[in-house]
Amino acid sequence: MASTLYEIARLWITFIALACGGKLGELVHAPLVGEIVVGLLLGPSGANFIPEPDGVVLLGNLGLCVLVMTGGLSIDVDALAHVGPVAIAIAVTGTLLPIALGCAFMTAAGYSPAVGVAAGTALSSTSIGMATNTMAAANALHTRIGSLVCVAAMIDDVLSLVILAVLGNVGGSSDDAGALTWAIGRPVMVSVAFVVVGAGAARVVPRVFAREWGWATRAGETLTKMKRDDVVVASMLTLTLGLVVACGAAGSTYLLGAFVGGYAFAAAPNAKDAWAKYDLLSARLASIFFLSVGMQIPLADLFDGAGAGLGIGYAVPAVLGKLATGAFVRDVGDAAVVGWAMVGRGELGFVMAREALDEGLFGDTPYVACVWALLIATLVSPVFMRRALERRKAAGGWAAGDVGAAEDGADAVEIGRHDVA
Repeated sequence: MASTLYEIARLWITFIALACGGKLGELVHAPLVGEIVVGLLLGPSGANFIPEPDGVVLLGNLGLCVLVMTGGLSIDVDALAHVGPVAIAIAVTGTLLPIALGCAFMTAAGYSPAVGVAAGTALSSTSIGMATNTMAAANALHTRIGSLVCVAAMIDDVLSLVILAVLGNVGGSSDDAGALTWAIGRPVMVSVAFVVVGAGAARVVPRVFAREWGWATRAGETLTKMKRDDVVVASMLTLTLGLVVACGAAGSTYLLGAFVGGYAFAAAPNAKDAWAKYDLLSARLASIFFLSVGMQIPLADLFDGAGAGLGIGYAVPAVLGKLATGAFVRDVGDAAVVGWAMVGRGELGFVMAREALDEGLFGDTPYVACVWALLIATLVSPVFMRRALERRKAAGGWAAGDVGAAEDGADAVEIGRHDVA
């Protein structure tokens, strides 16, 4: 009994520290940084308060799946058609340019091109949550530029998930050219297939839950008794679980299955509102994931001169590779908003860096450099993005027609003609 009480007390203290870390991180609009720091301090390489973090890592992986699923669910399906071409250009550039710059930096630092590519992939993703939260705070989320940022970040994350799938396969492949080609080609083909499945599901699922369908109307009273929102959430979780397992088993990353599961319900009636009831639970699970990330970072190496120095330098391509995406927007003020919005990193960057380390694609020093670069980019993004938004407002803000573009749709079409090169 005494040992059980001790474990409960330790768990309780961990959760209190995690909550405090998140609150401190909110001061710089990056709660995930505070949560990672708590994991770093309490983990095996820190105070060793939690010497066996396997349980935390397992729960953190569940939180990661929920986080990625929520990202898919949050997509504005209608906005895809309006800003698609420009968003694709921003996303592709924002994915490939950091990889190229990261590879060049690591090669110049004396590492092999293979290590450079592996390290560069950690810089490829964007935090859609950070970007949307900052824009929402500035009342700019439902503008043309807000829709553009959200869609670009979403496509960016999908591309990063495909890269993550390739990364996981390449690590275990042999030097044989045929095996390497299959290791790269298989996850790409599987990922594309699941994206197509997700696009089809996003059209079918809303109809299934729409009251216009006869069987849904007849089942209306039953669904009301069962709490219709709970049925939607249960269906989404069930589909997501199936896709997570199927996607991982087929040769892609299971996280793509989580994203597709959420995206399938993005346009379903009341799906977003239904899931919003579980915001607190999903936020806590996400916090545990970032806690687990911190627990897996070697504290001594993080502040080692070589790792820290390399990481601070590596933050330069991490920032510039995303900031350059603003070049696709003509207006200088909007270009700064788009660029700094894409600079912010999220969960996928840390997952990619850890995947590369676990697969033996690079050692501890490049891994620590990736962590430093991701943390620095995550810290500076909201600061400079808020400044860019403030300057944009001071210069006249957004036209009346811009506001509500995400819901209205008509104004969003004008992106290609007025705002974007």
